[in-house]
Amino acid sequence: MRTFLKEKANIFNEFREEVFSHYPQAVIEEAVARLLVEIKGIKKIPYETITTTLLGVLSKTETYNVMSTLMELQKKVKHDSELLASMKDPAYNVHRTIAMSICGLYGSGAISLFGFMDCKFRFFFPTKRPKSFISKGICAIVASTASSIISENVKEDYTARNLALFESRGVVLEDMVDILDQLQRPYNPDMERSLCEEHILAVLRKQQTFHALQLAIKIDTAVEAEEFNPQYNHIVGQDEGLFGVDESIATAVPLMYGTIALTNFGYLDKEKIGIIKDLDSDHSEGKCNTFIDDMVCGIVAAACGRLAHNNVPTYSKPLK
Repeated sequence: MRTFLKEKANIFNEFREEVFSHYPQAVIEEAVARLLVEIKGIKKIPYETITTTLLGVLSKTETYNVMSTLMELQKKVKHDSELLASMKDPAYNVHRTIAMSICGLYGSGAISLFGFMDCKFRFFFPTKRPKSFISKGICAIVASTASSIISENVKEDYTARNLALFESRGVVLEDMVDILDQLQRPYNPDMERSLCEEHILAVLRKQQTFHALQLAIKIDTAVEAEEFNPQYNHIVGQDEGLFGVDESIATAVPLMYGTIALTNFGYLDKEKIGIIKDLDSDHSEGKCNTFIDDMVCGIVAAACGRLAHNNVPTYSKPLK
């Protein structure tokens, strides 16, 4: 069987054709245009921009993975009475959960737009069934396309600011490159180390990375300065096991790079490799690294996902 990593162009062309056989491209683009008007009052977006952005969303590996799953499940539900019965339950939500993985690539804005699309599905697609696997996927594609167009105005490069923030907490670029190299080397023994640096820097360019990192450091330093109430200072300062807001903020970054990135985040958060372990164990002189160590996990995990999606590995399983 073919693998999309090695025959991506052909497989993605077939994929787009299948999506458009269910929902024609023009119908999806019209839904994007209507969503931009409804949410932002944007009425003058050229259709060429919508087309280019839509095709960009459909060219993502995560979109392919999620939509392929939803389309296959759509075929299955026609012949599976148990699955069909479950889907008729008003509380059935799994199709939304799967579809929203696409929105994760485009941030919380896309997820919000997905919710709006889902609630007003008939407004955008009056002749289609709202409660189906494919319909939820199309909602995610439209929401992600619209979100990408809205955020296109943000072209500023945040690399220097993000590096400066990290350095203020004792983390340098090489620390993150070291961890990424260690994670990817078993899959690509001949990989140039510069490739790791390239993907770390790509993640650091993002505005969403800056916002998450800035907030993480604000909380850590405020705890050090005892600016919060004593109970909160104690919980965060001790990095108590049941406190998970640090992970919540940090995962905003790998979520932009798909489920592979999120899996790597969990691994790094557990294994504490390199500078992550140093930060996690440093409580000297009232130091609080509760949020910053997870941000390192988030950046490296995101770069892992980005590297994996853009480079065919030598080995599909890591060398021992």
